[in-house]
Amino acid sequence: MKKKKNYFMTFVLFIFLIFFVLYISKETGYYEYKAHSKAALTQKQIEKFETDLSNGKNVTIDDYIVNDKVDYTSKVGDIGYKFGNLVEGFMNEGLKKTLKFLSALFYE
Repeated sequence: MKKKKNYFMTFVLFIFLIFFVLYISKETGYYEYKAHSKAALTQKQIEKFETDLSNGKNVTIDDYIVNDKVDYTSKVGDIGYKFGNLVEGFMNEGLKKTLKFLSALFYE
């Protein structure tokens, strides 16, 4: 006799596991550490700016801004984005035409 899988309990257990991991990361101070390290880096940049300014160097903002953005684009992501836009356009136009047809049937 095969045992049926209980998908609801699996889903609840999965959600609880995600909650537990996020709770532990919060309680251990992971997020506070990340915020503190960004603030410390900013403080270092401020000190560097003040030193350069007092030494009379040519100061531009680009020398002191830290770019933390990571580019996650890939060919698979681009294909998914284009496919999503294609499906969205198809659905929008299809629904508009369908609703226009239905309104023509019932209201004219």
